[in-house]
Amino acid sequence: MTTRYLYLVFVALFAYLLFFSYTSEQKQSKEESLSKVSANYKDSELIRNSVLIQNDSLEIYVDPASGNVVSSSLKKYPLTKGADTGVRVFGKDVSVGFEFYLKTGFTGLTNEEYKVENKGDDFIVLSSGFVKKKISIVNDYELLIKDDVVNQNSSPGRPYAAMYRTDERALDGDDGFISNSSFLGVAFNTEDDPYDSYRFRSIDSQEFKEQGGWVALIQKYFMAALIGSKDYYYAYFAREPANQNGLYSFGYSVDPLSGYLEYESFTHRVFVGPKTREDLLKRAPDLELAIDMGWFWFLAQPLSSLLNFINSFVGNWGVSIIILTALIKILFWPLTGMGFRSMGKMRAITPELKSIQDRYKNDRQKLSSEMMALYKREGVNPLGGCFPLLASFPFFIALFFVLRESLELRHAPFAFWLTDLSAPDPFFVLPLVMALLMFLTTKLNPTPPNADPTQMMVMKFMPVGISIIFIFFPSGLVLYSVANSGIQLIQQTLLYREVGGLKN
Repeated sequence: MTTRYLYLVFVALFAYLLFFSYTSEQKQSKEESLSKVSANYKDSELIRNSVLIQNDSLEIYVDPASGNVVSSSLKKYPLTKGADTGVRVFGKDVSVGFEFYLKTGFTGLTNEEYKVENKGDDFIVLSSGFVKKKISIVNDYELLIKDDVVNQNSSPGRPYAAMYRTDERALDGDDGFISNSSFLGVAFNTEDDPYDSYRFRSIDSQEFKEQGGWVALIQKYFMAALIGSKDYYYAYFAREPANQNGLYSFGYSVDPLSGYLEYESFTHRVFVGPKTREDLLKRAPDLELAIDMGWFWFLAQPLSSLLNFINSFVGNWGVSIIILTALIKILFWPLTGMGFRSMGKMRAITPELKSIQDRYKNDRQKLSSEMMALYKREGVNPLGGCFPLLASFPFFIALFFVLRESLELRHAPFAFWLTDLSAPDPFFVLPLVMALLMFLTTKLNPTPPNADPTQMMVMKFMPVGISIIFIFFPSGLVLYSVANSGIQLIQQTLLYREVGGLKN
């Protein structure tokens, strides 16, 4: 027996070291790749031939010839922790096949050649034979792009704005398949649907005509959006690549509310920045829906606000997660208590159930009637432990999505070795604790009547499988799961003792 346990310890230690080595190499490779991309980006021809405008939050590079916004950098959100390069939303990188840029103008005027007429720190004025374009940075992360028609006798056509992007994810410094599984695509704000979203490869061709509204590129943590005004109708569109360049296009052209209008000037409003709910609420109606809150968004949104409120006092996102998890557990304590009491009673009568099963194993009808009589006599409902627990399930799914999509957790430290709650635990401590808590919870739960041996074996090894999956989860999510499971284990143990399901 001793040799067997030593062997299991050796296997577990070897697996730990193997995973640690693998994840460390992956992290190092990712950081080296990002550093290389950052260096190449600063020295790229795209940047050398572009003009920089900036404020304290945002850097924008404009191609002075085409007038396109070809790159952006969010100064307050470094590419990696401690890096001097900010996350890009617009940009181009040939090495990873990524391109994303913004173009505005008039449908009747194409391929304009501009020259720089004037420039300040946060604005640039470009002019051509027919159009003058002014691009300004306002309100931290917004661009105002004003196109004026000059020296043009005929109609210049309708104003338009369009973004062009590949399907490849930008290198923004985030790790793990949780980041990669987050939504990447286009979303529209329409009267019929405030958040109508399409992943790139399912776009095909979409068109909407709305008074106001917006169209946006949605990805994890950051976004770019063209925001409409109630003063005009916008013919929004999204189209798959028309040729081999692999660029999806999405944007709008503009119509007047009524009658014919000779356009001589139009101002486009563009948001390029982080997906923080409080900020998006102020920018445009429904823009906060760009933060993917999952199936239970109606629960997730108030939970997100509550988490931010708690952190405004606590000042540590990890502690705030634990406090919010505890508050939810306290809220549902009476309801989950009913379920655990029922499970505790079930556990208390397990020996008697086993005896009945042994006595009547060859008589299914008698076995069923005796078990039902025992349940009735002891006041036990075999399903009584399930329904109360299911009532709280939507809240914990909602909180899962809140933590997955909360930009505030990006590079946020908790304590000790956990210096980034959006990244996996580097030493796998939280996944191992989660596995232990699951194992202890499994030991507490009563064995179902007529339990299938294969099913029971699967349940026995489930904590191991879950812990392996959690190795790749952001540590903030795992911390939430650990706090939830730990509080639940304490509650379950106390209530089992109350009903005699455990020996004191």
